[in-house]
Amino acid sequence: MMLQFPIPYEDELLHSLLARFGIRSGNISKRAILMDIFGTDSFTACLELQPGISNIVSNLPVSSTISTNQLILHNSMYLFYTAFRDEEQAHAIYESMLDEHGRDLHNAIGLMSSAIKPHTHFQYCVLCNQLDMERHGEYYWRRIHQIPGVRICIKHGIWLSESSVLMRERTKYAFIAPTQDHCSDHSVQEIADKELLSQYSCIVNNIEKLLNFKYPHRPMDWFHKHYINQLMRKGYASNKGRTDYKRLRAEFVDFYGVELLEILQSSANGDSSWLKLIFQKHRKGFHPIRHLLVMQFLGLTLEEVFNSDPSEIDGHESKTSLPKREIMKKTMTEEYRRQAKRERREVWLQMRNDYPHHGRLELRKLNPKVYAWLYLYDREFLMDHMPEKLPPKAGTTRHDWEKRDLEVLEKVAEIAEQLMSEGGKPRRITLERIQEIIGSKCLMPKHLKKMPRTRTFLEQVVEDAEAFQKRRVLWAIGELKSNDESLTLNQIKIKAGVSNVKHIIEEFEFNSVY
Repeated sequence: MMLQFPIPYEDELLHSLLARFGIRSGNISKRAILMDIFGTDSFTACLELQPGISNIVSNLPVSSTISTNQLILHNSMYLFYTAFRDEEQAHAIYESMLDEHGRDLHNAIGLMSSAIKPHTHFQYCVLCNQLDMERHGEYYWRRIHQIPGVRICIKHGIWLSESSVLMRERTKYAFIAPTQDHCSDHSVQEIADKELLSQYSCIVNNIEKLLNFKYPHRPMDWFHKHYINQLMRKGYASNKGRTDYKRLRAEFVDFYGVELLEILQSSANGDSSWLKLIFQKHRKGFHPIRHLLVMQFLGLTLEEVFNSDPSEIDGHESKTSLPKREIMKKTMTEEYRRQAKRERREVWLQMRNDYPHHGRLELRKLNPKVYAWLYLYDREFLMDHMPEKLPPKAGTTRHDWEKRDLEVLEKVAEIAEQLMSEGGKPRRITLERIQEIIGSKCLMPKHLKKMPRTRTFLEQVVEDAEAFQKRRVLWAIGELKSNDESLTLNQIKIKAGVSNVKHIIEEFEFNSVY
């Protein structure tokens, strides 16, 4: 029986609640605390979704008003991680959290395979901690601050600080509460970039909504239909569903900025990035952060997406799900088909007689409807009565690629030097930026194949995400030194806008020595 079980604070993580109980119980044995909480010492501490909730509630005093529903919905990350799961999946995860053998919960929400990784250490807000100490006489871990990608406190508009407590402790049987020793960084780091703060705050506000409100569970197709319909309204996709991914990606990156997307671990690089996949038919789940990024970019609210009427999103699907030629095939009678075939054949043959010197493309342009009908329903006739293919045109311009390679290399080297010596916060050196400054499309892949010197140089100067992060960290260290500011990991992380600072610094120090 847990007689000293504390009352949960606002937005308190269950891990924090159980840690505070451990302190109040007076037990110094981690196994003994587990026995008090679960009735067995075989449980492990799970940050996002703690199994064994039924055991916890059954060990509370009879007079306690704390229920399994409260602990799951208001003190775990259940609502956040199941918001974009269907009813069956969400119910299965809920049941697993109640059960004392709730295994594979992390796999069920895709945490282990997700490209968006959890924080390595518990996060806290310096100003929130000060208020908690004044009101409660102790600190506690907030759920919102531990969500992957969340690095600001929207209540105070400052960067979060990193505690010394690992989220995945070396001993998996420990629930650790925050203390002044764990949260030793008391410096308040305001966010200077107000545009970044505004965009970031909108995302974190929506994360907070997902944590605190139970939206109806929808199947994967539900979100896909919403996104495609909105892409069409905004002109990113045609009525047939063909999407201009190049323009979409460029405007998406411009909307959020590279820095914010990297903080949220959602860079949209490459032809097969998550941004392209999320607009295709959903065969797999996507992290809630990425759904929120897409919704905000498309101008959709959580309420519009989750609470809309099915007929609103199925309207377009019903019109486009059956192609026009399939409708024609089903409704066309045999008599009509014979008559239509005869009429269109006569039109095509007449065109051949009237324009004997026209090629295939020219004939097609004369009467595209007749050509399209014959191609769909009488293709054999059409192929038999097509003009011969015209020989390729002579006189194609030939480039001296070796000379061009040297000329382009000179321009690219000059631009790369300019970009590397830019003042202020570093901007990533990409192929697109270099090509934009040159002002021509000479760096397209088909051209670079013929310009080996330029291609080799670009491979050396164009930065991938890791190289760009390293350059930002080194810049941040230099800036802090020049301003006589303290060189703590947290200060460097905030200045550089990079989460994995420690690994980069360790690698840099190793290379400097050896």
